[in-house]
Amino acid sequence: MLSRTADHLFWMSRYTERAEKAAEGGVSLQHSQRAQHARGSLPGEEKC
Repeated sequence: MLSRTADHLFWMSRYTERAEKAAEGGVSLQHSQRAQHARGSLPGEEKC
C-alpha cells in the first residue's frame, strides 16, 4: 500500500507541474512558436 501511495503522489506532482507550466503560458507559447516556425513566419525572419 505504501508503494501505491508513493506512485500516486509521484504522478500527482507531475500533473501539477504540467498544469503550473500551462498556466504560466509556457506550453501555449511553445506551441504557437512551433506553429509559426512551421508556417515560416517567426518574428525577425525575412521570407524569401
